[in-house]
Amino acid sequence: MNISQLANDNKILEIQVGSHLYGTNTPTSDLDYSGIFLPTKELVFGFQRVEEVNLSIVDKDEAGKNTKHAVDRKLYEFRKFVKLAIDNNPNIIEQLFVNEPNIIYINNAGRALLAERDKFPHKGLVKKFKGYAFSQKHKMVIRTDNFHELNTALNYLKDYAGQKEVLVELKDKRLPFIKFNRDYCVIGDLNLQKGIYVKKAVGMIEERLSKVGNRKNLITKYGFDTKFASHLIRLLLEGQELINTGKIEFPLSYREIILDIKHGKWTIKEVLDYADELEADIDANAEKSPLPKKPRLAEIEKFSINLLENHLTKKETSG
Repeated sequence: MNISQLANDNKILEIQVGSHLYGTNTPTSDLDYSGIFLPTKELVFGFQRVEEVNLSIVDKDEAGKNTKHAVDRKLYEFRKFVKLAIDNNPNIIEQLFVNEPNIIYINNAGRALLAERDKFPHKGLVKKFKGYAFSQKHKMVIRTDNFHELNTALNYLKDYAGQKEVLVELKDKRLPFIKFNRDYCVIGDLNLQKGIYVKKAVGMIEERLSKVGNRKNLITKYGFDTKFASHLIRLLLEGQELINTGKIEFPLSYREIILDIKHGKWTIKEVLDYADELEADIDANAEKSPLPKKPRLAEIEKFSINLLENHLTKKETSG
């Protein structure tokens, strides 16, 4: 079974996602696509399960950043997509509110799914969007701190006394960027054996910093990872819009805020203060939101069964 061909042949919807959907894209923005395909009889009743198909084109430069030739493209099996949308997964539910210019392909089944979009949002989205936002905040704050500690340690250790000393011998120097516990020397997010030589530690730090890739430029330039910061605020603003109105309008009306944060026009304190403000607002508005407390499972299930039955019947007839 050619899974890629199966996904393409049974596709009902494909859209542009990411910055092009948000309205925050620039001439150098990556191309990101997401789509949905209906399962065949074999996937419904047989032993094989395919929940998603990755059709991405990977092409990165020396810094690990996607080139203009890179394409992120993923197709979800219909039932998997619906389950994630019912769960109000932020990356999935926003796709139901796609605007016309970002639709790459759609058929009648795809239009029928988009017509059901209002049945998916519920108050459970508060926990989901805040959870995803917290993940971005954690990466922005913790990883930034780790980078500075690793970078400071590297600059010190690579010139330290020929690097022939054992790392634990530096304990008496009380260096602020190295923390010693019972088992390890901790530098940033690296746990290093106390008994290794400084020279080996330098190599491990250099390898860890090389994985930061293009994000290193953001941290060095602005003092924190502005891309994570922009995702943090975008998620909270989308959550706020959904809890207040039950939908998301694209392109985002607040896209300039997101771009300003990404381009370093906000300080990290301004970002974190605004995030706290948005979280409090989302919690307050959730109480009076017109959205249901739980997903409308019965209605969504009835729609999904009908769509699948029609699809499989047509396939059997045409086959």
